[in-house]
Amino acid sequence: MTVLRFAFPLVLIGALAGCQSIGYDGFSGAGMRNSTWRCSDNVTLTLQGGGSMLNASDSRGFNADLPASPPGQSTRYSEGIYALILEGRNATWFVSGQKPVECRR
Repeated sequence: MTVLRFAFPLVLIGALAGCQSIGYDGFSGAGMRNSTWRCSDNVTLTLQGGGSMLNASDSRGFNADLPASPPGQSTRYSEGIYALILEGRNATWFVSGQKPVECRR
């Protein structure tokens, strides 16, 4: 019985040691994701979230929680004076009163 008590955790650890996480840093589906984008005009854009809602913040101090617009898709987000369009490894970040910035992941 003592051997079984130690054998099971060792087998479990061995099985889990083979698991690795290779993450996708984009927003093509539901679930939490984080990514940093380099944009024109030396702006850095950070996105957190994904699916139906994400948070966008940039190095100029703008920060917004953006719902998918229209609901049910994961490439266009907008709220108030902010909008974000995701196209693969490219994004366009709009803030009313500011020049739109083109971003790359």
